[in-house]
Amino acid sequence: MTRLITMKEIAVAAGVSTATISRALGTHPRIPDATRQRIRKLAISLGYRPNPLLSAYARQRRGKTLGAEIATLAYVTNFPTADEWRGNTFYQLLFKGAVAQARRNGYKLEHFWLREPGMTGKRLSGILDSRGISGVCIAPTPVVRRIDLEWSRFCCVTIGYSLLQPLLHRTAPHHFQAVLIASRKLWRLGYTRIGLCIKAATSPQVNDLWLAGALVTQQQNPQTPLKVFLYEETSRGDIPAWIAKERLEVILSDNPQALRDLTRGGAQAADNVSFITLNWTRHEADVAGIDQRPGAIGAAAMDLLFGLLQRGERGIPKIPITSMIDGEWIGGSRVAAKSDLLHESP
Repeated sequence: MTRLITMKEIAVAAGVSTATISRALGTHPRIPDATRQRIRKLAISLGYRPNPLLSAYARQRRGKTLGAEIATLAYVTNFPTADEWRGNTFYQLLFKGAVAQARRNGYKLEHFWLREPGMTGKRLSGILDSRGISGVCIAPTPVVRRIDLEWSRFCCVTIGYSLLQPLLHRTAPHHFQAVLIASRKLWRLGYTRIGLCIKAATSPQVNDLWLAGALVTQQQNPQTPLKVFLYEETSRGDIPAWIAKERLEVILSDNPQALRDLTRGGAQAADNVSFITLNWTRHEADVAGIDQRPGAIGAAAMDLLFGLLQRGERGIPKIPITSMIDGEWIGGSRVAAKSDLLHESP
């Protein structure tokens, strides 16, 4: 085990008092920037790793941090409005799972909105730092984008693949496995003409892993390949025609809009084609599909963050870790074995 370097050892190496080291490694206004940078550089070279909980506790005891929470973690969203993400069941369950796991481990998870008027990455970094908040979880964002916080101040993780820069430790659903589970389940039920229908803009947000799963199923079953349709807003209405052309029996999609468009295609199309969701929730319990277990994904993100906090690992990691949570097949009343359907009365 690596020995922890103390402030006293840094003070001896720097030729200053321990109090000066403490102030320099914090944000004390009396320490000149040049001195602060020199001491921080020396501390890093010696292998010093601050304990974020002890630092927060010390600030609170000194009364220097107004409203500081000794064990508060930040959950940062970046949607156009502060509460837009709360209208999405998947995002709600992510947050709920993260909150519960944080509470079980003695932490409080607090929501911060990055697009609040006047907010910037630098300003948010200052707010978090002044409150002694050292752990940050970046929630999924509506589009793939970069976020600029002062990462070196914090232990950081993210959820999903929408944050491309910087590359952080992350948790995510096992999208690739989800397509394999669903397609193999459907084959066992007797379906041979299966289609994957997802919005084109959604694919990069899941790292194109649903498409990768479709490619593997195509290679594994060349006689009954899984068909793929990536639709734009302008081509969404073409879904029923695509289904008819490929003579599909069942559709895999993450988007209930595909099911609604299918129904608009006519009674015959809706009656003859089953819909399987890749993002199952209890709100559509009659639809079969893959439960991505968002609560477990949020909890796993907290577990990653706890480890970083305990080790004092701040900033952008040299080797980012992705932890994927396996999904689970959930049966529904709208899908049954083909043999059962063939023997049903008209």
